[in-house]
Amino acid sequence: METTPKIGAYNYRYGAIAAGIGIVFSLMLHFMDMTYSDSPIIQATYYAVPTAFAIIAIISFRKANNGFLRLNQSIKLGVGVFLVSGIIGFLYSLVYTNTLEPDFTANFAQIQAYAIREAQPEVDENIIQMQQESIQKYFHIGYFVFFLIPSLLVGLIVGLITGLFAKKS
Repeated sequence: METTPKIGAYNYRYGAIAAGIGIVFSLMLHFMDMTYSDSPIIQATYYAVPTAFAIIAIISFRKANNGFLRLNQSIKLGVGVFLVSGIIGFLYSLVYTNTLEPDFTANFAQIQAYAIREAQPEVDENIIQMQQESIQKYFHIGYFVFFLIPSLLVGLIVGLITGLFAKKS
């Protein structure tokens, strides 16, 4: 009697590996004084790593399941890897912003204010000040809105596309 492998085990394993690589990448940026870099390549890397591990998780699951993979399993794996990676990344960001870089939110708010002043010089300074205070107050909530939720959507798409190519029921 054969059993289907547990999807959760693959989510945890590959999500943790992706998060670990993301943390090492973040520390590398920190030590290179590139923490506040707005490079699109850096932003893409934060999505490319879990994408690669979601695909690896789906292929590994299919192999462990005797070559069988249903589309819903693939989607669960894609979203699960991104979820685990995102939660670990969030916990790391709490540690990072409270220990290694305690002024991170204030610096990030200043960078955002500078960008607003450059893009829209007519904006009232009071509005920019309120925006800075809001960033500092709600930074970690914003992590979920602007990083974790889009990551889950990317995981859904990765799981769907990979599942369409790899499925076998």
